[in-house]
Amino acid sequence: MRRIVPFRIFPFAFVLFVGVSCPVLGKTTLWPEEQTFLGQSIGSGTSASSRSNGYPPLVLEPPSTTWNWQLFPDGKMYPAYLAGANESRLGSVWNKDDDLGWIWDITLGGQMPLLRYGTRNSALPEGFQLDLEGSVHLRLDIDRARDMDASDYHFGIPISFATKQWQFKTGYYHVSSHLGDERILRLQQEERPFPYGRTNYVREAWIFGVAFRPHQDVRLYAEADLAFWLGEDTKPWQFQFGAEYSPIAPGGGWGGRPFAAIHTRLVQERNYDGNLCVQCGWQWRGPRNQVLRIGLQYFTGISEQYEYLYTKRENKLGLGLWLDF
Repeated sequence: MRRIVPFRIFPFAFVLFVGVSCPVLGKTTLWPEEQTFLGQSIGSGTSASSRSNGYPPLVLEPPSTTWNWQLFPDGKMYPAYLAGANESRLGSVWNKDDDLGWIWDITLGGQMPLLRYGTRNSALPEGFQLDLEGSVHLRLDIDRARDMDASDYHFGIPISFATKQWQFKTGYYHVSSHLGDERILRLQQEERPFPYGRTNYVREAWIFGVAFRPHQDVRLYAEADLAFWLGEDTKPWQFQFGAEYSPIAPGGGWGGRPFAAIHTRLVQERNYDGNLCVQCGWQWRGPRNQVLRIGLQYFTGISEQYEYLYTKRENKLGLGLWLDF
């Protein structure tokens, strides 16, 4: 029997997540009038290094509200979605799937800020920014000597605009899927007919995203993706939305801080069926707003690998390690 992802519970899970993640909203002012850099208030006459709670000095001067041109600025105005399985970053998740057994999902890539006209705050910058992103998403079959089953290639040129609470993103995005050579050999040995069940998935699209921060550590977002160049197995629309709790303060020393995220993707190819990804764990944030995370991930729904978009549903629990830089 075909398993159905319980999308009807998503709105309730979304509201519950935000309610649990934001207990500080009733205790603190959302946006202090003091200048804030990586969540640490800097009053008059106090340096960032002397208020860092043992963490290495963040920057020699507090962030300026003046807008200016910056080449290769620190920080992102529209960061990658934490629980987005198809986002560009460095990541590794070791999963146990109900049907597939042990699988290893690897992401090799990242998002690089190129040009900004805005403030110099690396945690919550304001202004306009041009980025470049790219990644390859690999699926290894641990039970078959780590054979590479499939890979997706992503490339994008996002343009973002941000204020303290609102962030917007648009730009160009490309993705193409490929069946792994070791899986092709295995299918040939099984005398499967050509093209071995391969999905010819390729899309070039315009993306439109919006995010809102009710608190500096909480982000709610939604994104639409409209493809203008389609492969034979591709349809135009995709949608994704979610919520995140990720403190922008480093947390002091080596201590780190907890994080949690929930993300949903819906695709037109499956009549707007999709998947749900939930993450929770511990994070460390660096002086230039790099984020290293380790935690648990639960994923259910259509496969995150576009090669298996039409053929596989996954229900997996895993341990993940992610780096956004």
